[in-house]
Amino acid sequence: MIYVDRHALLIAAHEKRLKALLAGDLESLKTVVGEDMVFVSSFGETSSFGDVVAACNAGTMRILRMDASDISVRIYGDIGILIYKADAKMTHGEATVEGITRSTTVYAFRDGGWQMISQHQSLIGST
Repeated sequence: MIYVDRHALLIAAHEKRLKALLAGDLESLKTVVGEDMVFVSSFGETSSFGDVVAACNAGTMRILRMDASDISVRIYGDIGILIYKADAKMTHGEATVEGITRSTTVYAFRDGGWQMISQHQSLIGST
């Protein structure tokens, strides 16, 4: 039996997701984000993964900076939860959004890998 370090795989999936967002690489993003993902922004707006893909494809959403720190990881069976601070800058439509958030990101272990299924952000400061 091969031991799989789910903690290391979860951190790797998180890092892959951040890199894909910064690069606008939707194909890589699709490997670590579930189609059933729900995102709640720091402004209370709710988006599906389809909404995110459409906005990226249309050029109305771009992640310009996303630095994660103070990462706490919890794993409960096939569910992994990351709580961290993020210093981010993005464009959404005509607006540029910049600030520091506390993010809670939930991943599900599916088909041998982690996929993000939910994220909620709270704005805690500006940069």
